[in-house]
Amino acid sequence: MELNEKGLPFFPELKFEENRHLYMLDGQILPSVTTVMRPLDNALYQGIDEEVMKMAAHRGTAVHNAVENYVLYGIEDIEPKYAGYFEGFLKFWNEQKPEPLATESRLYHKILRYAGTADLPCVIGGKRILIDYKTSAAVNRMLTGVQLEAYARAYDSHGFKFDGKAIVHLKNDGSYQMVRYKANDMESWEVFSSLMVVWNHIQKYK
Repeated sequence: MELNEKGLPFFPELKFEENRHLYMLDGQILPSVTTVMRPLDNALYQGIDEEVMKMAAHRGTAVHNAVENYVLYGIEDIEPKYAGYFEGFLKFWNEQKPEPLATESRLYHKILRYAGTADLPCVIGGKRILIDYKTSAAVNRMLTGVQLEAYARAYDSHGFKFDGKAIVHLKNDGSYQMVRYKANDMESWEVFSSLMVVWNHIQKYK
């Protein structure tokens, strides 16, 4: 295991194929956290128009890219129609003053062999906080708690622990909401672990 200059584990052995959105480790494809969580996504978003989902995905990608460029390079560049979300991010950044440990940090669980990308592992007020950005209309706790816990447990499998987790909900009106989650969420971990069992069972019969 290697550490970056801020002391956060990073994993050069974990490869990512952008075109196919695949994580590879030693030639093996690892399921992403979002892939494992697909049954929850399906339950939540079933019946929603496909075009609406595509627009939401495009918005999320555009805002995430703008946020990453700001954190890494100090560049403020965002499509005008998403300017409100970026303004909300800047408000969060200036008020909470996070100290980034990394941005868009790829990770995997050492034992369970799943992978993902954490938006912002950081330090706020002397505490290690794992942050994920959302631009959806509302924060859905059925999904977000499970996603954050899966990321936190992946880091934990390499010996790095967080003191807390949070969703930073960016809004089109230029505001934000910071929704905090406890560090060791057993219920969310049980849900994700169960979803991993289901995913592995399906793979056996493919």
